[in-house]
Amino acid sequence: MDDVWVETELATWVKLAEEYDLIKTTSLKSAIVLRNELTDRHMSTLTMVRALLPTQVKQLLYRTYPNDKHLQVRNGILAVRHALGQLRRGRETAEKIGTQAPRMAADKLHPTVWEPASKLWSDHHHGMAVQRAATNLSGHVQDLVGRYDINDSSLMQQVFSSDPPKEGKARLRWPGDPTNLTVKAMNDGIKNFAVGCFQAIRNPVTHTVDDVPKQEALEHLAALSVLARWIDGCETITST
Repeated sequence: MDDVWVETELATWVKLAEEYDLIKTTSLKSAIVLRNELTDRHMSTLTMVRALLPTQVKQLLYRTYPNDKHLQVRNGILAVRHALGQLRRGRETAEKIGTQAPRMAADKLHPTVWEPASKLWSDHHHGMAVQRAATNLSGHVQDLVGRYDINDSSLMQQVFSSDPPKEGKARLRWPGDPTNLTVKAMNDGIKNFAVGCFQAIRNPVTHTVDDVPKQEALEHLAALSVLARWIDGCETITST
């Protein structure tokens, strides 16, 4: 819901209704113009009111009897004012307690990622925290496959390569039949994601003196954490 737009529309309806109620018996020509405007806005305004109020509102405009030339608007004004109050209180509450959107707990990220990053993060060195986490994850993969001659994106390209393992060049594979479409998709996806993490996350934070905004850095750590969990699920395949 666009709160600002809804608030403007509701406030406009109240203003028109109050003007109409004030002049409906004294200035017929002006009252007809306002009545037509209120009628045109009635259904959209009623929809907004119904969305904001817990009790069902049937109408905002009504006639005391069928041939009554004047619309009755007082109950409608009260209902729209009530809806405006609900809208404003809801916004104020959200500002005070925050939104209901889920929040990410950084200390629940994969330990291979969060543990080396946590101290730097606490010291507000967010870019360095990302770099340290990525470096640690690269070292973790080196330990898994026993490869210390390469690291980072080159390591990811080789350990997740679809080529058969060779002497001294173990592979990481998602478990299951390699001809299965889901297994193949996981292997291809993990390789591309892993290489992308090191090329687009680790490399930029390593080669810049500028820090990374906190939210962006947290998203980077989350991406590395996803990769770390997928790596946990992989099997190490050797040539023997």
